[in-house]
Amino acid sequence: MSANQRCQLPPTAFLVELGPRLREVADTLGRSDLSIIEVPCNFVGSFKVGDNLRYNCEILCSLVAKNDDGSLNKMIVLQAGAIIEAAIIQIIYRAQNFNKEGVPNIIEQDRLKIEEAKIDKFAVAIDVLRKYSVLDDLGAAVYEDLHLLRKFRNKIHIQEEIKVPDSPRDEVILFKKDRREWALELNRRTLQYLSQALARPPHIHDYVGPLSIPG
Repeated sequence: MSANQRCQLPPTAFLVELGPRLREVADTLGRSDLSIIEVPCNFVGSFKVGDNLRYNCEILCSLVAKNDDGSLNKMIVLQAGAIIEAAIIQIIYRAQNFNKEGVPNIIEQDRLKIEEAKIDKFAVAIDVLRKYSVLDDLGAAVYEDLHLLRKFRNKIHIQEEIKVPDSPRDEVILFKKDRREWALELNRRTLQYLSQALARPPHIHDYVGPLSIPG
């Protein structure tokens, strides 16, 4: 299905195309305030990573849709962190592998330095993007926010300390509504920025379908 054909589909038909997980989300729209927005997945270097980002964004929507009592707050924060990690590492991947295409907003001299580095961890990727000012337009605090989300994402290891000053050790308190909403907002802002400012050439924008994320 082409992008033009997809745009002509009614919203429910588009959700059916994405699969059963988002059909469940569509069912919840009539009884909750959940909204879903689409972000073009035009910034990935690996199309399979793009496919998996779509799948994991569907999961995030489903978690949010079923979280009326807040019991899934932790899972939502962890999922948002995992999505952002994969997304920003794709910018690094492109800088290291697409030497002819390049990456918008990363000058060639900086791209060559990134190409030579070993960058396979969330923390390292954040620091590299900070060093070369790749996400500066999101605000000066974005890099610390990403590091903070990374630390919360690491609570997938229940026994690990969060290492954030004044954070409660009880996870039921740690992952309250405000933490969930903060993580979702950071996820949304970051993905939208990658799509708008760091997109690949237009002729390959439709190789991966859009990401559907909580609005």
